[in-house]
Amino acid sequence: MNHYIPRLQEQKILSHLKQFSVVCLTGPRQVGKSTLLKHLQKPSWQYLNLDERGLLERALRDPDLFIENLTTPIIIDEAQKAPPIFHSIKAEVDKNPKKCFILSGSANFQLMETITETLAGRASIVELLPFSMAELSGIEKPRFISNLLQATSIGQLKTLANEIKIRRVPHPYRYILSGGMPKVHELKTQAARTTWFENYRTTYIERDLRNLAQVGHLEDFQRFYQSIAFQTGNLLNLSNFSQEIGISVPTCKRYLDILRTSYQAFTQLPYYTNIKKRFVKTPKCYLLDTGIACFFLRCESEEMLKNSGHLGALFETWIVNELKKITATLPVCPTLSFWQLHAGYEVDIVLEMGETLVPMEVKHAIRLQDRDIKGLQLFINEIKNRNIPFGILWYRGATIQQLGEKIIALPIEYLWN
Repeated sequence: MNHYIPRLQEQKILSHLKQFSVVCLTGPRQVGKSTLLKHLQKPSWQYLNLDERGLLERALRDPDLFIENLTTPIIIDEAQKAPPIFHSIKAEVDKNPKKCFILSGSANFQLMETITETLAGRASIVELLPFSMAELSGIEKPRFISNLLQATSIGQLKTLANEIKIRRVPHPYRYILSGGMPKVHELKTQAARTTWFENYRTTYIERDLRNLAQVGHLEDFQRFYQSIAFQTGNLLNLSNFSQEIGISVPTCKRYLDILRTSYQAFTQLPYYTNIKKRFVKTPKCYLLDTGIACFFLRCESEEMLKNSGHLGALFETWIVNELKKITATLPVCPTLSFWQLHAGYEVDIVLEMGETLVPMEVKHAIRLQDRDIKGLQLFINEIKNRNIPFGILWYRGATIQQLGEKIIALPIEYLWN
């Protein structure tokens, strides 16, 4: 897979360039940011990569002169390596708003802090995540989720679904094992993929994170990261992590912040009608890439994945990530949360857009049972002050099934079609 695969965020970048002087493209290391920017580059655009020592030295020696001598539009890759240029870019676009810059970088905690301090109001931020199933399937404009947000009834949703001819995924577990990092999809064997993940951990986690985030005890950090992989898709109890790993709760919180800001993991808040309560209740945590999660869990084949005891959580992690990637391309990104009762019933995803809520449950089963929709039923019955047109159960089956007055089961492929 050496040919270029179009990315869903291409149009968002070009659209934001018409509104902002600066567009910042960020995301995990080796997710394809440089490849995307080189693909977007036009003959009139300059491309600079601050990985080149000579360029970096010039940028650091006299950032004002460095920026002043550039003709725009210009792409500056690995921009976070020269923080002083951000002040120079601010001065330049304040003087000439028609000038435009695309900046990219992987070290999110460093890049985002600098943007927030110096380019507030002048820059937009676009996140590039690992390959989505839409991108891997060659679907350049997935429309079902966007249309779903406009549907006002379950009948309308069924009509929308029937209008789309989905492309079935015969072996979804292979995609869970591989994840979405571009280089992994060029490799032919599982042994080669395992080696790549090992190198990724070594170069990114052991070197970059320690250098950029001052992680003093690398072994503690690696144990924490592996523990997050074991708990992906589950409630995040940092007190338990602290006891199991033998590090303090404040250190656990700092390590979690590092994983989140470096795009290795993300948290999802619980849904409460009282907004304040969402921030004090226990969140869920997911790894951003199921391939990396499977690497930590030592799942190297479909058989090992099925017997790991983590299949349900990994399947949910995969689907939540897919929804996250699709919604990130929308002009207005809906909020994703989850809902849980003390009785043990839950809704894996609550998609929130304005006054509308769409509860979603994820099951890796092909055949469904009555208890699979219990959480959705409870949510629809309990949340009375919001508009809930329908609930969705995503599953591995091949047919659309209406399971209740306001609940529908859809094959997972509708997510990215």
